[in-house]
Amino acid sequence: MKQAFFQLPAEKREKIARACLGEFGAHDFDKVALDRIVEAAGISKGGLYEYIHSKKELYLFAVELSYTRLYDYLHQSLERRGGGAAGLPADLLERFALVSRAAIDFYVEHPEMIGIIARSSRIDDPSLAGSVRQIFDAHFASIFDSAAAGGLAYPKEKLVELMKWILVKTRNDFLRELSTGADTPTVVSRYIAEWDFLLEVLRGGIYSSA
Repeated sequence: MKQAFFQLPAEKREKIARACLGEFGAHDFDKVALDRIVEAAGISKGGLYEYIHSKKELYLFAVELSYTRLYDYLHQSLERRGGGAAGLPADLLERFALVSRAAIDFYVEHPEMIGIIARSSRIDDPSLAGSVRQIFDAHFASIFDSAAAGGLAYPKEKLVELMKWILVKTRNDFLRELSTGADTPTVVSRYIAEWDFLLEVLRGGIYSSA
């Protein structure tokens, strides 16, 4: 984003951000219309280009904003429920379990941001997909890289990649079902039941017996 965007009054910046989140959350990247964004933001298309260099830049801004708000929420939730160094439980699986529960509340409360995050897995442009992956990896690492590695039966980095895959899959399954118009409490209950099963399996398999 151009410096001019960050020099805007906070209220106008947030209005533009909300317009971007709404559009990118509702449409895949190639179906996004900047005309709808400027209409929702109450600015002209020329005005929008005073703040951005390209549609790709605007998209990455929306992705970064979505992940930042999600992971800020997760960190706050972990600090409230957890403990230990920096407010986070040391155990890798305990962090994973807490994240799986905390994330569901954010998913329900912020469908536009989670829509952006879920749609980002379908980006065809390799360069853009790589930038999205870097954003995700950096935020994911902010929670899981400092977890303890002791007592694990497998290399921690491989377990973290497995957990990353599980989190993405269950999130996308949840959003897919929710988008059908299914009852939200029912979808949440199914999500929690799936996580209870997954956590039981992981607890029985990732720790060393030595």
